[in-house]
Formats: sequence, C-alpha cells, structure tokens
Amino acid sequence: MKKTFTGNTRLFLCISGAIIVVALIMQLCGVGLNLGIDFTGGSILEYSVGEDYDVADVETILSSVGFEDAQITKAAPSAASEALQAERAEAAAEEPADGTVEETTEETTEETTEETTDETVEETTEETTDETVEETTDETVAETASILSMDKSGVKADGLTDLQIRLNLVDEAANMEGCAVEAVQSVVSGATLTTYEQLTYLAVTNNGYDPDFTGGHIIEMDMGGAFDVAAVEAAVNAALDEGGYSINAIDFSAYAPEEGGEETGLRILVDLDDVTSQVRSVLEREMSAKYPGFHFVSIDHVSAIAGRDLLSNAVKALLIAFVCMLIYIAIRFDPMSGLAALFALLHDVLIMLSFMVFFRAFFQVNSSFIAAVLTIVGYSINNTIVIFDRIRENAKKPGLSQLPKMEIVETSVSATLSRTVNTTLTTLITLVCLYIFGIESIREFAFPLIVGMLAGTYSSVLLSGQVWAMWSEKLGRKKA
Repeated sequence: MKKTFTGNTRLFLCISGAIIVVALIMQLCGVGLNLGIDFTGGSILEYSVGEDYDVADVETILSSVGFEDAQITKAAPSAASEALQAERAEAAAEEPADGTVEETTEETTEETTEETTDETVEETTEETTDETVEETTDETVAETASILSMDKSGVKADGLTDLQIRLNLVDEAANMEGCAVEAVQSVVSGATLTTYEQLTYLAVTNNGYDPDFTGGHIIEMDMGGAFDVAAVEAAVNAALDEGGYSINAIDFSAYAPEEGGEETGLRILVDLDDVTSQVRSVLEREMSAKYPGFHFVSIDHVSAIAGRDLLSNAVKALLIAFVCMLIYIAIRFDPMSGLAALFALLHDVLIMLSFMVFFRAFFQVNSSFIAAVLTIVGYSINNTIVIFDRIRENAKKPGLSQLPKMEIVETSVSATLSRTVNTTLTTLITLVCLYIFGIESIREFAFPLIVGMLAGTYSSVLLSGQVWAMWSEKLGRKKA
C-alpha cells in the first residue's frame, strides 16, 4: 500500500517541532508574544468622531508622543456616541437663538461708528506693536503644532465613526479614591462614600460641571450634616499631595442630596495631570482641528492583576478541556487514542502561539486570541475523533484487522480525507472573508483562527492517527 499519509510521519513531526523551537528561541530572546493590555494592563480610550475618519491620522498623533504599539479600532457609533453627537447638534442649533443676530446687527453699527473714529488710530499703533507680535507667535505655534493634513479627500466612507484606542498606560489614579475618602473622614468621621467614577462628556454636560473635568474623576460623599468645606479641602489636598498625585485641577463643593434639603453632600471633581491626560490633550487637540465632531466618550483602565487573572483562567480552561477530552476519548476508544488526541491538541495550540510570535508586529495576544484557541481546540478534536472512529471500525473489519496499525491509519485517513478537507475549506472561506473585510478587532480574532484551522487539519490528517499507531506498536513490543 502506498503510504501517502503515514510514510513521512517523522518529517511532519520535525516540521512542527522546528516551527515551535524557532518561536521559543524568539520568545527567550525578547521578541516573543506581543501581549496586549488585556494581559499587561493599560487604558482603553473611546471617542466619538461624528464623521468618517482616517486611522492613519490617529497613528500619526500617537507616534508623535511615543506610542508606536497602540491598538486602534474603528467601530460603529455606540448609544453613548449617538447621544453625545445629538446633544452637540442640538446645542449648535440653539446658538443663533440667543440674540446673536440682533446683537451683531445693532452693536456692530454702533461700535463701528464710535470705535472707528476714536480708537482706530490708537489701536493700529498700540495693538499692532503689542498684540500682533503675540497673536502671530501664538497662532504660528498653533498652526505649526498641527501634524495632520487637513485634506479629507482620501478618507474612506465606512460609517465607522467611533474610535477605540488601547494604550499601555498605567492608571495613575489608582488608590486615589481611598486616599481622598480617608482624608475626608479625618475631618468628618461619619462621612461615607456614595459615588466614585470617571467623568464622561455626557455626565459633565448633563450635570453642569466644568467641561475641563471631562475624563477626570468625581467623588461624592454623604457627610451626615453640615460641614466645613474649607477644612475638608485642606485635608484632601494635603493627602493627595502626599500620595504623589499630580493634580491639574480640583474643585470642592457642597450639595444637597435632595432638592430643597440641607447641603450635607460633598462633591470633589479631580482632573489629574498624568501621562494619560497629556496623551489625551495632544490627541484631542489635533483630531478636533481636522474633525470638529471629535470628542471624548470614556476611558477604562485594565490592571496587570486583571490580566494575570485572565491568563490564569485561560490556562485553567484549557487544562480542564484537555482532561475532559482525554477521559472521553479514552473511554470511547482506548487510552492511547486519548493521549494521541491530546498530543494533537497541544500541537495546534503551540503552532498558534508560534505564529503569533512570528507576526507579533501585526497582532497582539489578547482576550480574542484566548477565544480563538478555545474554538480551535473544540474544532480540531472533532476532526481527530472522526479519524479515530474510522480507525476503530477498520480495526474490526476481517480484511483489515490483521494489518499493521500504520496501514489501518492510512486507510482510515484516506476514507475521511474528503470530509475533513471539505469541512475545513468551507470554514476557511468564511474566516478569510472576515479577515479581509472585517475591522481590526475582527482580524485579531480571525487570524489565529485561520492558523489554528490549518494546524488542526494538519495534525488530524498527518499526526494524530500516526502518533497513535507509533505509540501503540511501541507499547505492544514492550509487552511482548
């Protein structure tokens, strides 16, 4: 019998081993997996652009402040984004109704007649010398600071007007809540925390806060009665200063929890002068100049501890899946089949990790990769079980039962090949289309799936049954 699938098993094992070893060497040399903020911790910024935009503009701005590895994702407008844009449009529509036209026509005629005769000579001499220098320097700096081309002709119209950016930024506001609460309680012992959250644009505008605090934090406490705002302010400022928090702006105010009631609540608005705020300042200044509807929506911080928990849970999920599959296959077929199937699954996962190392410049390992791995584990074991089921049937047939196990594997793989190839191709067509036409987050999920699908088919057809035959024959010789 011509051994198409079983004649070069050692060669196929060496090919897979070489791929894994090269990736392992790269990992040890410091050019391994490009872990995303889901594992390393960082910040996720969300913006509403209000129109189609060019991702290259965002990349240019972030590169200018030293962030080359940011994950930039275009997204369809969220409910918060649509509400923000609607509110901005409504506010813009109401602006002319404030008497602007009337004041302009009435005041302009009066001012131009009076001021032109009296002040023109003085202004042209004094302001030209004083203000012209200041305005030209300020405007020149503002104009030269712009690093984007204002040309929008090349912007792709795809309707994805939201922006999500993932940056490796540390949450410098960590523990600020506890520090402020402790300071307040040192003045008013019965004070209790009621609110601590990030301030979005909508929250700021809806509550009438200073827009400069957008993206900052709000701390609200129930003081239990009247209190001295100045004393609380001094205590909190001292505590935050001692804690090393760089404050850009902070505001203290007393408020009434119930309308018409006593002002027994304390509200603290804090805007930190941290790296996140500095990056936001540059990004929002540059993008707003080109895209007037560009506005901040929210920011979330992911701690490194949460990333470690995610990685730990992913490993646990894989181990549980491996053990359950091993037990099932061992009962359904035989223990050696279970070990061979487990070997094939481990091979598929390692190949996926290896290609994520090779393409680290294009893809990061994040939660979508974990989902892809778990998907491939379930898909690959299905192909393997089909082959083992055919092996078991052929091993019981009178004409095949006496053949060597490798020949039984050859016959079984040949019989199931068309089914395996057809199933894989139909799935790959869908995945390739998702990769080509999908957005960045979809590509991050589709790429490891494509690699895992090919690796799973490779291991099912060329490795799993062959390894079972090799191990079974070796065990049989030892028993003999």
